[in-house]
Amino acid sequence: MKVLAIGDVTGPGGIAHLEDNLYRVIREEQIDFCIVNAENASFINGVSREGAEALLLAGADVISGGNHTMRGPRIYEKLDEESRILRPINFGEGAPGHGASVIDTGKYRVLSINAMGCVHIEPPLDSPYAYIERALAAHSGEYDFAVLDIHAEATGEKLALAHYFDGRINVIFGTHTHVPTADGAILPKGTGYITDLGMCGESGGILGMEPESVIYKMKTHMPGKFRPATGRVEADGVIFTLDDKTKRATSVRRIKF
Repeated sequence: MKVLAIGDVTGPGGIAHLEDNLYRVIREEQIDFCIVNAENASFINGVSREGAEALLLAGADVISGGNHTMRGPRIYEKLDEESRILRPINFGEGAPGHGASVIDTGKYRVLSINAMGCVHIEPPLDSPYAYIERALAAHSGEYDFAVLDIHAEATGEKLALAHYFDGRINVIFGTHTHVPTADGAILPKGTGYITDLGMCGESGGILGMEPESVIYKMKTHMPGKFRPATGRVEADGVIFTLDDKTKRATSVRRIKF
């Protein structure tokens, strides 16, 4: 079983890049399941209905979200309709959409869970632990492998969740910081883990944005519109290889395309 996870899609350029390249990578790497985080796909306003549909057509089996998912109300109806588009599960029961879903690829049944951290990130949400526990219990017996996107700022918070669910969730990866980390690992009980996947968007800037617009806000604390960087569009991701019998990860490998 091979899982490809793609870091935060940043703007239309990131969507177009995956439309042009994702199927090729899935084919060349013999990927069985692909999950893409798209909470920045509409320039820090979550993902649009059209953007989500484009990513699913491009080859994503599941789209996960984060702290910006609910900023674009036009996506709310789509979140209710489409179980392949997730928002953080700890937004609570009153929020539209799903925080977890089981996708049958024809070869594997994969439970995908999207959760958000609580440290140095807005909006403030409940601790994700109980929500994740309930999702695992609710879908018990319905899946072969489980995957968790923990969208969080603090590295320690991501690591704590990973160690807590080690051996119970097969793949755990972090998103949100847009910077790929070098700590890909197989945890003691067999979970494949990395703290952050990185991003899919224009390179050469600051987290996908033009440096000048970000520096202005940092220096002055005044509101301003971020503009996308102008470098080459690249996608950061990780390929997790899992043993079908033991369910343990055997490889965690970063990929850039």
